[in-house]
Amino acid sequence: MLFIDRYGESAAAALDALSGGGYAARLEREIEARAGKPAVAVCSVDAAVHTALHLCGVKDGDYVFLPSFTFYSYIAAAENMGGVPVFLDCDPITRCVSPAALDAALLWAELQSKPPAAVVIDDAFGSVADYDVLLPLCKAHNVPSVELAVEGALCGGRRVPRGANCEFGVIGFDRTLYGGGGAVLCDERADAEMFTRARYSDGENHDYRLHNTVAALDLAAVAVAEKIAKRARRNLDAICRERENVAKPTDGDCGKYALCKPPCGVLALRAAGFNVKRPPCVHKLPRYASCAYFEHEPGYSVCESFADYCLVDMDMSVWARLRLSKMLKE
Repeated sequence: MLFIDRYGESAAAALDALSGGGYAARLEREIEARAGKPAVAVCSVDAAVHTALHLCGVKDGDYVFLPSFTFYSYIAAAENMGGVPVFLDCDPITRCVSPAALDAALLWAELQSKPPAAVVIDDAFGSVADYDVLLPLCKAHNVPSVELAVEGALCGGRRVPRGANCEFGVIGFDRTLYGGGGAVLCDERADAEMFTRARYSDGENHDYRLHNTVAALDLAAVAVAEKIAKRARRNLDAICRERENVAKPTDGDCGKYALCKPPCGVLALRAAGFNVKRPPCVHKLPRYASCAYFEHEPGYSVCESFADYCLVDMDMSVWARLRLSKMLKE
């Protein structure tokens, strides 16, 4: 096995973990210290989403409000619980859940006398949602909220670290920078542990425990998370200065991805060695054709307007940054 330790801390932590050190518990304490909320470490982001929705009380047939501009697996987690997805457009500035779309969807659900069991808000690709507007809407309708803080978790943010803005938080650790896995942030720590630790109980529970060695890698990387975010932000700022059709970072954005319309195609970018993703509009998938979708404005879908754009990972090597800069200037 080839092990490359980019920051000089992971190798020692991994070796110590193999000897039996309790890194999962240490990781939970570190997350709690940074986020100000109890944390329960789990084996994957999907497991964390499942746990958060369970704590929200999602049952078969309940509406679950979800962003459309996000990864498919988060929606699948709600769907597999029997939840009925209701999709929300994104805001043109933050690229996260649109307050206007959420307000319209809450009114629609109220008219049906069927409020959602949960509102899931994604800090989409390192951006930060406008929680100053979104959370009062959720509280006014007495609906629990879940923050997905997968890209740039625990760093950046406006005033509160990512993952700690809503009643429930989901953070994830990218396998390219960390060890993998994730964590649930919530006040109901005992309930979360009961659901994720496969202990005997009368209710549902799962074996979502995080492996000790993976937790060691995560813990070592958390210490340099802010450094990683600042480097990505510098890369994004440099690209924004050189190209007008790159979405500008918002206040608190960790700069994980650049949303840009490159002169060459996605295949060419990938061939050049970049991590490139297409902005997904989950509500456009055939299996969700019958699900409700609320636009940012009537007749204007923001996330669909990003169809010609791609997401370029800004946490790259110096060589890759130079190649991207050259391609954007051509």
